[in-house]
Amino acid sequence: MNRRTLPALTALATATALLLTACGGESSEADEKIPGAGESSAEASASPSEKADATDRPEMKFPKDFKMTWDVATPSDPDEAAAVNDARNYMEATFHAVTEQDPEDSAYKFYVVPLSQAQQYAKETAEAIVKRGWTVSGELRHSNVQVRKGESKKLITVSFCQNESEAFSKEVKTGKVLKDQGSEKPYYAYTVLMEKSASIEGLWQAKAASATKGAAQCA
Repeated sequence: MNRRTLPALTALATATALLLTACGGESSEADEKIPGAGESSAEASASPSEKADATDRPEMKFPKDFKMTWDVATPSDPDEAAAVNDARNYMEATFHAVTEQDPEDSAYKFYVVPLSQAQQYAKETAEAIVKRGWTVSGELRHSNVQVRKGESKKLITVSFCQNESEAFSKEVKTGKVLKDQGSEKPYYAYTVLMEKSASIEGLWQAKAASATKGAAQCA
């Protein structure tokens, strides 16, 4: 297995573990469910398609040497499609805070329920990397997207795999890409609980997040 997992994401993994443990979010079980999630599921496996809406969303641009790719189809259910799209936006906004070197970046704040665990996770993830003087480069790949409706119509759980094997840290001051550290299991299973916004039409916001390192379904 490729051992070049980026050191920045090793720091990210550590920050994630500490944060989610404190919040009761990390699990060694790959099939962990966030409370409030329903039992029905629909897997998406094709390329994403962007669905335009009238929501005034923050613009996010990444450096040319970093990208986040998603192997995901748009669910037929409108609410599920919107929740998947904004779960993706939430994850991208978290890394936008890293590339912008701003743990208080307004982009991720748009995609979270205010003062939620998901907001805390995004902020502390960015802080953990930025404080080391690092940013990110390469490619973060996402796949195996699944959707579960909650008991409430306002809650939808989105889960997916993240593969870090082709992503690396980069020193901000020198521009040096660090490829000398790695992990036997450079992949995570993420679960994000999305809540329908009561004030912004078409927007779903992250309320809680959990991660499982080295989950079998993501290998």
